[in-house]
Amino acid sequence: VDLFQLQVNTLRRYKRHYKLQTRPGLNKAQLAETVSRHFRNIPVNEKETLAYFIYMVKNNKSRLDQKSEGSKQLE
Repeated sequence: VDLFQLQVNTLRRYKRHYKLQTRPGLNKAQLAETVSRHFRNIPVNEKETLAYFIYMVKNNKSRLDQKSEGSKQLE
C-alpha cells in the first residue's frame, strides 16, 4: 500500500486513531513514513482474514452491511 498517496489529513487521522507518538510539525513525507512503518508492523492473522474475505465474497456482503454493536433495530 502506497501511503504516500494519501492526503495529509488522512495520515493525521491515522496517527491520531492509533495514538502514534511523533514530534510536532512533521511534513507529509515524514508523516507518511511514520504511518507506513506502523502499518507494516500491525500483526495480521492471515488465515482468519482470508477466511473472512472468502465468506464475505461468497455471501455477496460488504463490511458496511454489518450492524455495529451500538445500533438498534427498528421495530
